[in-house]
Amino acid sequence: MEEEYQDYPEYPEYPDSSDYPDYLEEYERPAPPRRRRRKKHRRGWGCLGALLYLLLVIGISLLLSTIAIFSANDVFALIKDSTEHSFVVETDTQLGDLADSLEDYGIINYSPLFKLFIRVTGDDTTIHTGTYTLDSSFDYQQIVRVLQRRETSTVEIEVSIPEGYTNAQIKQRLIEMGVCSETDIDEYLNTYNYKHDYLQGRLPASVGWLEGYLFPDTYKFNANNAKMTLNKMLNNFKSKYDEPIQEGAEALGRTQHEIVTVASLLEREAKADDEFARIAGVIYNRLSNPDFPRLEVDATLIYALGEHKEVLTDADKEVDSPYNTYKIEGLPPGPICNPGYTALYAATHPEEHDYYYYVAMPDGTHLFAHSYEEHQQNIQRAREAAAQPSNEE
Repeated sequence: MEEEYQDYPEYPEYPDSSDYPDYLEEYERPAPPRRRRRKKHRRGWGCLGALLYLLLVIGISLLLSTIAIFSANDVFALIKDSTEHSFVVETDTQLGDLADSLEDYGIINYSPLFKLFIRVTGDDTTIHTGTYTLDSSFDYQQIVRVLQRRETSTVEIEVSIPEGYTNAQIKQRLIEMGVCSETDIDEYLNTYNYKHDYLQGRLPASVGWLEGYLFPDTYKFNANNAKMTLNKMLNNFKSKYDEPIQEGAEALGRTQHEIVTVASLLEREAKADDEFARIAGVIYNRLSNPDFPRLEVDATLIYALGEHKEVLTDADKEVDSPYNTYKIEGLPPGPICNPGYTALYAATHPEEHDYYYYVAMPDGTHLFAHSYEEHQQNIQRAREAAAQPSNEE
């Protein structure tokens, strides 16, 4: 068989040399020539630039040296004026948080530097409430030691404790005066077993067990030492419970605790000095007479209620408490406040009489009665006297 041939497309003809420029123009246009950038010549600083650079380096060096010198002086107290400051810490706080206050007091110059120092040394401990003596000449380590009580503070705080204050009132005053923190005083007030011989029969320690034995007086206490503070008051009680008082207690056949309890009632009931012994006589008369099983002393009821009231209601007199002498017989289980020497002496040297009642007058003195009928008349007189000022207005 004969093969059949197909017609294939003809190949395109290449352009001849005469058409080559047009061909290049259509298919390969040459790129436009690139512009050359002129190189900028840097100008040299010359002598002036070098001088300015040198002055800048010297200035920075002097600045850094000055900062280093002043910082070192503050940290190590190389050259610092000596001035004492009483620094008060009002609440327990971290040492680092006191830096700004230390700067305000003029004890340090740079609080951020002090904060950095205690972070590096790891001394950021809790600083307790109190008053501290710090000198501006102290270095940072000395300041830390004083605040942490590694060195004993010589600051003494004068505090007056009035007669008739309860332990709760004494505690509040000591905290307010910056003598000690609440945490410390709670521990030594309620749970610490003191070694005083007159307290041994009442151990172990419990809440309120020192009521009546913190002798009211004017003291000078070292700051931030609750144990020493309370010890000083207990030692004062021991010295004030002297031989005349001991002999009087023996003559009455009363224990020390009973005497302190009676004295605490007198401290809250009596106002005039010459009435302490007379009111003591009323209390002992009622205790020794079976016709008067209950003392019915308002001060004990107020203590039981936990708040002061000018007028006690019948509902108040029904409160369930071992200190409510309108319901219990005899003395309450313990003192209701801390009595002073006048009350202690009167409790052991009562006035001998046959009074069984007394009622307070507006001026703080009392009317005494032998019988209930006479007592009712005295109550009426006291009410009329109390109403007199308002009638005159």
